[in-house]
Amino acid sequence: MQSLAGGNTIVMNRAAHTLVGEASLRTPFVSHDWWCFQIVTGAGGSAFYEPEPLIRYRQHGANLVGQNSSLQDILRRVRRGWGGQFSDWNERNLAALNTCADLLTPAARQVLKSFAQARAGAPVARLRALRRSGVYRQGFVGQASLYAACLLNRI
Repeated sequence: MQSLAGGNTIVMNRAAHTLVGEASLRTPFVSHDWWCFQIVTGAGGSAFYEPEPLIRYRQHGANLVGQNSSLQDILRRVRRGWGGQFSDWNERNLAALNTCADLLTPAARQVLKSFAQARAGAPVARLRALRRSGVYRQGFVGQASLYAACLLNRI
């Protein structure tokens, strides 16, 4: 549900690189780092997270998302989400992943199907589908915001 690694922090083996290359030729995507994470893990690859920062994150005006470390950044992101950007990104990610469904594991295809169901129908049905999908965000606030967005039909 979120990009956990900046593109400059990702290291891939040859199989992941080949997979990302093939999938990227088929469809546009929202963010290269987010796309790499989704397609590699969706195809059954592993992602390992190193909690100790080994490089500094360079912020600039063209960052698509950014670190969101200040209150102003967080409020700006909430406004963009409420305005439909989060939903639009999810729509684009779903379309891209569906285009590459043949590269995904059966379990990942089921997650994709359940997440799509979490974006349509009555509020309680959407929440059930989200829970069934297993999709989550990091931390309590992130997870709470995901469920709130689902309830308000903003995912």
